[in-house]
Amino acid sequence: MKERWKVIANLLEDEFDIEVQPSYEGWGAGYDPKFLPVIEMWARGEVEDIPHAAKTPRGVVFNIVEFLRKTDDYTINSVRHEISYLLSTHFPSWRFGQREVFRAGYVPTSFLTLYAVLESIKANERITEEVPSAVFGLKAILREVLEKIETTYPHHQLALSLAYRWLGEEVPFSQEIKHYTDSMEKSFYEYIREKDPQTAYDIVMEELWSKYRVLVDEAKELNHIDLLIEEAKGRKREDGHRGRIMTDILRKLPDKYQSLIQEYKEKTSIDIPEVERRELLKVLNSIQDWMKDYVKQMSYLDLLEKDIAFLKHFLPKTLEVDVEHRGFLSFLFKGWDEESSLSNSMKLQEIHDQELSEMDRKYRREHGLTEEEFKRYQLLMKSILPYVEHFKRKFDNLLPEEEEHWGGSYMSGKRLNFKRLPTEVPIRRGKIYTRREIPERKELAFELLIDISASMKKEEKIINAVRSLLLVSEVLNKLKMPFSIKVFNENVYELKDFEEDYRIAKAKIMELVTNVGGGTDLGKAINIGLESLELYIKSTHRKGILILFTDGEPTKGMRNEELKSFILQMKQKFPIVGVGVGEATRMVKDYFDRTGISVEDVSKLPSAFSFVVENQLRRLLSVS
Repeated sequence: MKERWKVIANLLEDEFDIEVQPSYEGWGAGYDPKFLPVIEMWARGEVEDIPHAAKTPRGVVFNIVEFLRKTDDYTINSVRHEISYLLSTHFPSWRFGQREVFRAGYVPTSFLTLYAVLESIKANERITEEVPSAVFGLKAILREVLEKIETTYPHHQLALSLAYRWLGEEVPFSQEIKHYTDSMEKSFYEYIREKDPQTAYDIVMEELWSKYRVLVDEAKELNHIDLLIEEAKGRKREDGHRGRIMTDILRKLPDKYQSLIQEYKEKTSIDIPEVERRELLKVLNSIQDWMKDYVKQMSYLDLLEKDIAFLKHFLPKTLEVDVEHRGFLSFLFKGWDEESSLSNSMKLQEIHDQELSEMDRKYRREHGLTEEEFKRYQLLMKSILPYVEHFKRKFDNLLPEEEEHWGGSYMSGKRLNFKRLPTEVPIRRGKIYTRREIPERKELAFELLIDISASMKKEEKIINAVRSLLLVSEVLNKLKMPFSIKVFNENVYELKDFEEDYRIAKAKIMELVTNVGGGTDLGKAINIGLESLELYIKSTHRKGILILFTDGEPTKGMRNEELKSFILQMKQKFPIVGVGVGEATRMVKDYFDRTGISVEDVSKLPSAFSFVVENQLRRLLSVS
C-alpha cells in the first residue's frame, strides 16, 4: 500500500477518532458486532435512543481506486464527507419519513430523494464549520456529482436545485422549479444548520415536504405518460404479460392520442406541450378501473427504480442499501471484523460461548441455556409442563397430517360410502362413493406481543406472563407452527422472529423477569407487530394472528377513541386478540371489543393464552 494512502488514513483517523483503512475492494463501514442488533432496531425506529458508542462505527474503509487520478485534497474531502455523513445522519429519520409519505399514498423513496440530498449537503455544512478551508474542495466534489446526473422529473430537479443553491450557483431548471426553490430557501438553510435531529426532521416534514410533494404528484402524472411512450418504442421486456396489458391500454386511447404518443416516442413526457399532456391524462383517467389500477402499479415500480437511480449519487457509499417490501429502502449495517459468513447473532453467540464453562456450553448446545438458566427455566416450566403435552395433543388433533385417506361423497369411485347410502339412495342423487383424499394442513403464524412496562412488576404479573409465553411457545414449537415474540413498553423489542430457532430465544425470555420497566404504548406495539406479521404471511401464504397481553392503560402514544379506532381499523386486516389482566380488563374489553379477553387472576394467564390459540385454530379450520 502506497505511503500516500496511509498518510490520508492517519490524518482522518486523528480527525474523527475512528479507524480508517484504504482498500482496493470498495467502500465499507463496520460497527462493533455486539451493538449491531441495537443499531438495527434504532435505525428501524423501534428504539428511541441508543448509546453514542453504538452509533459510531469502529472503522471506515475507502475505495482508493476512485482517487488514483485525484489530488490529495479531493481524496481527503471525499472520505471526510463520507465519514461525517455516516457519523451524523439520524438513521431513524430515514425510516420515519418513508413511513409517513407511504401512508399518504406516495412511493417511500420519493421522501428520500429530498432527504438524501439534504443530508449530504448538511454533512458538507458541518465540515465547513469545523474545517473552513475544506469548503472549496467540497463544493468541487458536489459540482462534479451534479454534472453526472440527468433527470427530467420535477421532484428530482427541485432536490438538485437546493444543492445548486448551496453552491451559490444559478438553478439550471424551469421557472416553476426556481419558484419552489425560492419558497423553500429559508427552511432549507434552517434545516442544514439545525443540530437537533427531531427538530430537523420536523422542518423537513412540515416546511419542505409540503411544497416538495406537489412536484412528486406532478412526477407521477408524467410517469404515466412515460410508460405509454416506453410501450410505443416497442422495447422488449422480460415480462410479456406486462407488455400485453400496456399495449392494450395504448390501443384503447383515441387515435389522436395514439398518434401523439408515437410522435414523442423518442422523447419524454416533459417534451409534450402541457395542454396536450393534460388532455392525455384526462383520457387515461377515463379508461377502465382495472387498467387505471394497473398503470398506477406499474408507475409505482417505475418511479421506485428511477428514485433509486437518483439516490445512488447521494447515499452514504460506506453503507449498502436494501429495498424491502413495498419499496422501503433500508441500510445494511455490518460488523467491523467479519471473519466468516456466519450471521451476526451466531457470531455473538460464539463470543459469549467462549466465556462459558464446558458444562454451560453443553447445556447451551442442548437447551439454548446455560446450566443456571436451565434450572430457572425448569422451575418456571414445572407449573405448566403437564399442560404442554395436553395442549399439544389437543391442538394436533385440529391439524390433520398430510396422509391419504378415503373420504368425501362422489358420483363415481371404487369404494362405497356406507354413511351416505341412507340419504343418497332415496333421493336418487347417487353421491355414494369415496375417493382418496389428502387433507390440507392449514397453518397459522402467531405474532405474540407481551407488555413489560413498569406495572408488570406488581403481583408477579411478569412471572405469569413468562409462564404463559413459555407454554404457548413450547406448544407452537412442538406443532412446528411459526411464531414471533416481541415485548414492549414505550418501545418494541424483538425476542424471536418467525424463522429463528426457539432454543435461541429461550435465554431472552428468561431475562424478561429482570428487564421490566418504562411506560406503555399499545399503538406502537400493534403497528410494529402487524408490519412484521404482514411481511411474513405474504411471503409464506399463511394466515396470521396477533395476540397482545397487557396489564394497564397506555401511558404513551395513541389513547382513548384514537387507539380504539386504530385497533378497529387494523382488525380489518388481521385477527387481533387482546388479553388483559387486573386493571386492564375493562380497557381490553373497550379497545378490543369482542376479541378482548379479561383475566381477573394472573395465575389463569397460561390457560387464557391456550384458549386463544385453540379458538383461532378452530376458526381457521371452519373456513373452507
